[in-house]
Amino acid sequence: MILASTVLQTAHGTFDVATHGADGPERCLSISQGELGKDGTAVRLHSSCVFGEALLACDCDCGPQLATALDEINRRGAGLVVYLYQEGRGAGLDLKIRGMERQRLEGINSYQAYSSLGLPRDLRDYSLAAVAMKDLKVSKNVTLLSNNPSKRGAMEKLGYRIVDQVAMSYQVSRRAYDYLLMKQSEGMHTLDFDKIDFVD
Repeated sequence: MILASTVLQTAHGTFDVATHGADGPERCLSISQGELGKDGTAVRLHSSCVFGEALLACDCDCGPQLATALDEINRRGAGLVVYLYQEGRGAGLDLKIRGMERQRLEGINSYQAYSSLGLPRDLRDYSLAAVAMKDLKVSKNVTLLSNNPSKRGAMEKLGYRIVDQVAMSYQVSRRAYDYLLMKQSEGMHTLDFDKIDFVD
């Protein structure tokens, strides 16, 4: 159900924002614009990343992806970002930081760091996104704004049909190159490096 809602003016456009919840204490945030019931509505499932979004970490692309998704929705005049509080691919902030320290000390990537901590690569649960999309009466036929194949699978499990998947193009620090390469080679993300602008 929708728990609270308002209208927010941002650098990316004006959006309706709302919090959503079900039976438990978990919450998610919807950031939307326009008519969401039409086939092909643009949807992004986005997990929180305090380092990439608030602190602008140079080796992370979460902030640029979120900004690009909001820009794309504003360009289309309609669409939705479901913002899920799933820091560290669902592992939580403590384990995320421990993994980052393993990466820093041992020169390994984030998948390897999670494995060394006895964690799977990805612990995220997208079921709360279905609550938000139902609340907002989102079409069952959507355009997915994501490079991540697991998000496509999650949307399909939630009962949505992906009519198009738009690989995100954005600007990011050169220090994120190895991280993106890992996501492409090991995570099978549909990244086109010719469409990503790496800057100093």
